[in-house]
Amino acid sequence: MQTYLIAAYIIAWLAICIYLAILAMRIRGVRTELAAVEELVREQQLEKEL
Repeated sequence: MQTYLIAAYIIAWLAICIYLAILAMRIRGVRTELAAVEELVREQQLEKEL
């Protein structure tokens, strides 16, 4: 019985770690896209000023 509990505990922690890793990768991607959009907006504002 204890072996199953240990296995379930390990599987649960692995699932949590994988979920957090995927979430971190998605956040990194969103930050990269946000930086690109900010740069485009900055360029458009400079063009309007000229």
